[in-house]
Amino acid sequence: MSRANSYQVIIEKVITNFVPLICLFELTFDCNLSCKHCYIVRKKAKKLSKSEVFNILGQLKDMGCLNLIFSGGEIFMRKDFFEIAAYARKLNFAIILYTNGTLIDEKIADRIRELDMLRVEISLYGFKETHDGITQNKSSFDRTIRGIRLLTERKIKVVIKEVLMAQNISEVWNLQKFATEELGVSWKRIGGTTSISPCDDGSKRPLKYRATDEQLREYIKEIIRQYKNKGIDIKWPERTGNRKLCEAGFQLCNISPYGEVNLCSQLRLNKDNSLRDKSFKEIWLEHKEIKKFRNTQIEDRIECRGCELMRYCNVCPGIAFAEKGSMLAKLPEACRTAKMLKEVCA
Repeated sequence: MSRANSYQVIIEKVITNFVPLICLFELTFDCNLSCKHCYIVRKKAKKLSKSEVFNILGQLKDMGCLNLIFSGGEIFMRKDFFEIAAYARKLNFAIILYTNGTLIDEKIADRIRELDMLRVEISLYGFKETHDGITQNKSSFDRTIRGIRLLTERKIKVVIKEVLMAQNISEVWNLQKFATEELGVSWKRIGGTTSISPCDDGSKRPLKYRATDEQLREYIKEIIRQYKNKGIDIKWPERTGNRKLCEAGFQLCNISPYGEVNLCSQLRLNKDNSLRDKSFKEIWLEHKEIKKFRNTQIEDRIECRGCELMRYCNVCPGIAFAEKGSMLAKLPEACRTAKMLKEVCA
């Protein structure tokens, strides 16, 4: 059997057996910033202790999980973070960190290097005035940049994530140039304006920060222009038939700071998902809502059947659920983006 065929067999087994290869583990919702578009809603529930986290990591390992994304809130708000990270590395997890970078000093940067993390991903919302305005913290830009430089000095891979908003879209291309050429880090585009989602409690407050029609159209034009300049032929796949909605529930899972198992950070379950009551295996394989999600397909989007924009559309079922109350709902923001993609690419 060829290497390619062997790999395909492994992937098919992973999908068939619902192996959670990637876990987004939200260690805390505590944060030292107050970003305007933040979707997180803190509960009065008991947070996971270090020993509980250790136990969960062992369960994830037994289920075949390979990659851990430690996220928040702000992960470095947990005083025991590096004890948790060291234990995870002992279990041979590959670790990615999501952080705002403001708390990274020389000591923390050294610890990250020692533990040989896969990479560190940091959100940078704009240059100083814009970034500090969005985080509502006047020193956040300077501290984030300092954290990035401390990491790159230690040869740690850093990825800056673009979060597209009306407040920063005019700075995106110069910011990308600053990140790649001056800071020497990678740049990651994450879903355009659909990366802005409602709050976990249903509040639509963050949605007012989405880009305007004019801003979004010019942004898409620039992306297409850059692809063409690189000689890249953009092909839009058919998004119909028996295709799963996304990787959540298959290769991707989420665990909250309160020990709740979820499909992802946007698709949170309402009940019977606490790791204080059941094992991860029991919840992951037997929970009714997770099983229902796995049996749901793109073709089940009744409102979208036959739509000429389908091939340009990339609906996040989690954001659709948060915004419209159903993971199969027609999402106006996805429609808006798809329409503009078709116009620009025509």
